[in-house]
Amino acid sequence: MRAYNPAQQAKHSLDYILTEFSLFAKELCPEATVEVTKTSYEEEDANILVRPPVAWTAEACDTLEECLSERSVDILLQTGYHILVGVFEAASKD
Repeated sequence: MRAYNPAQQAKHSLDYILTEFSLFAKELCPEATVEVTKTSYEEEDANILVRPPVAWTAEACDTLEECLSERSVDILLQTGYHILVGVFEAASKD
């Protein structure tokens, strides 16, 4: 029988995973704002919304969203947590 390991359990908690995921998003785009919500609209466990700076192109936003979506799928397969990711183009300043 395996002994209970609080450190290992913490690594699989939703809060820990969301923190790691947010840091990953900031690594890919340090200038982005990252918002994490645990509000469930369907069957997801959390949502991460990323807003890159205005200077980013639509193509760069799409690439970022692909990377984050791949990470989301990896997390789902490894932990069972369903985290939806949205990358939104920043509103242009007029």
